[in-house]
Amino acid sequence: MKKLLFFFLTLSHVFNLSAQNCSDCRYISPVFDSVTVETVHFGQSVTIDDDTMQLYMDIYQPYGDTLSARPVLIFAFGGGFVQGSREDWYVVEVCKQFAKAGYVCVSPDYRTGIDYGEIIALQHMRIFFRPMQDMRGCIQHLKADYSELGNHYNIDTAKIFIGGASAGAITALMTQYCDKESEMGQMGDIGALDDLGGFYSSSGFYPNYSWNGVAVINVAGALIDADWVEAGDIPVISAHGDADAIVPYKYGGFGGISFGFFDLQGSFVVDSMATAKGVCSYLYTMAGQNHPSDTMGMEYIKSVVHRIALRAHAVLMGRSFCCPLSVDIEGDTLHIFTDEPIVPVTLAAGVSNDNGNPALHWCSVPCQFTGNTDEITFTPDTSLGYVAVMVYEDGCESSDLYIVTDTNHTAGIFERFQGIDFSVYPQPASSQITVSAELEENYKSLAVELYNIKGQQVFAQQFSVNKIFQASIQTTEFPAGNYLLKLRTGNEILGAKKIIIAR
Repeated sequence: MKKLLFFFLTLSHVFNLSAQNCSDCRYISPVFDSVTVETVHFGQSVTIDDDTMQLYMDIYQPYGDTLSARPVLIFAFGGGFVQGSREDWYVVEVCKQFAKAGYVCVSPDYRTGIDYGEIIALQHMRIFFRPMQDMRGCIQHLKADYSELGNHYNIDTAKIFIGGASAGAITALMTQYCDKESEMGQMGDIGALDDLGGFYSSSGFYPNYSWNGVAVINVAGALIDADWVEAGDIPVISAHGDADAIVPYKYGGFGGISFGFFDLQGSFVVDSMATAKGVCSYLYTMAGQNHPSDTMGMEYIKSVVHRIALRAHAVLMGRSFCCPLSVDIEGDTLHIFTDEPIVPVTLAAGVSNDNGNPALHWCSVPCQFTGNTDEITFTPDTSLGYVAVMVYEDGCESSDLYIVTDTNHTAGIFERFQGIDFSVYPQPASSQITVSAELEENYKSLAVELYNIKGQQVFAQQFSVNKIFQASIQTTEFPAGNYLLKLRTGNEILGAKKIIIAR
């Protein structure tokens, strides 16, 4: 069996590319090598146990940056409103990624906990509202620091993104879109908030500042009612797995349990409602993915971060990412190679719906080259994971991300790919493929996953197994082209093959 290798990009030979100046890839690519972290006290509040909780936030800044007005991303942890920390590993990694790209990233505390002795119909409103108060306090402190405390973090308060994952994303969405008493009143008696200070209260030290942001970053979050998004509201940038069993991608209860009075409307519904009301919205749907978890790994984090960063870039530049203007990267798959010689690769940017004068810009991630022509050519190596392209015209910005590394694994994991030998037939395939293997170990189940040339997962299914594994998959719904098929057990890749679907 030929040794399978994961393939990464770096610059070897390019046309009209620059390897020296990456400043024009700021906010897209990690242009700084390291970050600094400072912990700041921003407020205090009363917990469900009537204890006083001091609230802190960790502020991540790009080391060596001299810019005096930087955008801010607030990224709140998840945990079902019962657990979690601003120091959770994925929060730290997201903040590092954005800080290295030139942002100031903030991970705040917020109150968690449920009083199970209280009638849940009265309790649920406070479960959501306490974190909203704490998020408000965090935003207000940043604005107060800018206005009256000396702007210690060199921020631009007109460019604060409010975001988070899971419960943190729910908190961000509700902080920005649940902005009327009547909206929260849909959940019950608004008087339930009186002992917390009332609907417009904050737990921060500077309650006289607004808590408005420039856009919402929503990773696997939801709203109680997506109709709270109204015409004229700020944009929302979302990522969500369509197999999420914790926070529904569409409609459902938290954790799959429906209580009726506070079922959730997930990212698909939020995106649909925003679009219908003329609010700029982007949704990255992760096909077949469940709720974010530790097993998804760093490449999952990066895949989400870089897609979000592309749309956030448009907001920072004062452009809309919701115009008809569109760009798509076209090129061969680069995910897997055998022992054949390495050859230069060409990617092309296909621009559509323009008015005849679009401007193109390429950025490698991390930033080793940039360019502004329709095509780029380079020879592969072992350092880059992504190539991004942006097109600008008349206040519009469109972008596309080409994933070169596998989105679920880090470099080095290919060593495990020799652990199983399997076959896929027929090749090329038309309407169906069969995956077959003789297994030397006992596995409870195996997952078959299929990725297109951009690294996007287009199929995933679990199969029960015995010593002889065989699974048939219909391929009629997939466009013709090159794909990567992987066999997985848990978080371990057992094997991978490049396959071709033809018509």
